[in-house]
Amino acid sequence: MKSERLVIVDGVRTPFCKMGTVLARFGADELGRVAVNSLLTRTGVDPSLIDEVIFGCVGQPVDAANVARVIALRAGVPDHVPAITVHRNCASGLEAVTQAWEKMVAGRGSIFLVGGTESMSQIPLLFKQSAVDKFAALSKAKKFGDKARGFVSFRPSDFQPRIGLQLGLTDPVCGMNMGETAELLAREFGITREEQDAFALESHRKACAAHDQLAEEICPVYDSRSAVENDNGPRANQTL
Repeated sequence: MKSERLVIVDGVRTPFCKMGTVLARFGADELGRVAVNSLLTRTGVDPSLIDEVIFGCVGQPVDAANVARVIALRAGVPDHVPAITVHRNCASGLEAVTQAWEKMVAGRGSIFLVGGTESMSQIPLLFKQSAVDKFAALSKAKKFGDKARGFVSFRPSDFQPRIGLQLGLTDPVCGMNMGETAELLAREFGITREEQDAFALESHRKACAAHDQLAEEICPVYDSRSAVENDNGPRANQTL
């Protein structure tokens, strides 16, 4: 069986910024739109020639269901072009590329717009189910007495939020979060703290050293005050 080649023509990305910092007010849909607009401008590809838009996203925005479709439409991709969002945790963006190849070899298209988008800053806080039930009952109350009883049924604990990001980073099957999983693997494979720190420092230094080479792939994100043009994670002169 002859293997078909999937050629990546070009790619851009927004800066990678720490949660809660300069890109915190931008949702995953807007960050994706910025990248797609920049890519279409750079390549000059006619959006009407695109067969499908595929984006990976883990924390999908509640106000932008099927975020790939929202990104495509807001970036000027014609509405006849279908779009799909895929989720494979940290590999979601790569899964988008994989699915594009699978669709291509199946004869379901030849030009795909693929990517990944995420805004950890905007993953919401949630109410526990008991509080949701009380809000639902309150919304259905018609008489003043029923509404009053609904209000007084709330307790301070009802307003303690469930942290969406924390839930998303915790495996619901084993109950462990990502940090705990990493510690377990370190014990199982005998990886010392010193080895981890040395690896992390070397990775950090590589990121800093590659900054100038990577600058070409970054498209700025503009707000009303300034432009965000660079990653804000890597720190120059970091030491062990």
